[in-house]
Amino acid sequence: MKKPKAAKKPGVNIDMTPLVDVILLLLTFFMLTATFKAAESEGVEVSLPESINVDTTKLPEIDVMTITLSPTGDIFLDVDNYLVREEVFGDKFAIGVWHPDSTSKSEIIETGKVGDVVLRRKPVLLDKDQFERTMNELRVALRNMTDGKSDFRIVVKGDRDGKYGAMEDLMAALKNSGNTRFALVTEIKHD
Repeated sequence: MKKPKAAKKPGVNIDMTPLVDVILLLLTFFMLTATFKAAESEGVEVSLPESINVDTTKLPEIDVMTITLSPTGDIFLDVDNYLVREEVFGDKFAIGVWHPDSTSKSEIIETGKVGDVVLRRKPVLLDKDQFERTMNELRVALRNMTDGKSDFRIVVKGDRDGKYGAMEDLMAALKNSGNTRFALVTEIKHD
């Protein structure tokens, strides 16, 4: 007896072209809308104090000079423009460090860390006069690059456990250098 021939099943053809087009469009969309930061350009993290003030001002996304006060009294000077950093500090990932307390040593110099986090950026040690001068040099460098159209907004972030004397020294340095317009950053306390 002859075995019956199996009926041929029609082949299934799926056109993958529209699927590939959609995937490439999604990939392009996410690449264009995502913001990337180099790991080395990240700033120093601190525990911000809380405030109950409801009048909040949104920080600008570009042209920001961040002055961060660590819990051990180190004051870090950073800007978001790596070209300005490179011109003033000589390295596009450098960060300025001032330790105003003459009775102790800077934590970043002794351990290479800020708290428990290793600072991967090159610290540039500054004294009080260099700190004041560097703040103004950073602002001048940005103005020169943008033909006087931009200036840094100064933002001060102080750790809630920071030393009062270091904050007092920082305020005096800001006043002496003529940088009297700045914003203090806090976390909003929610009820």
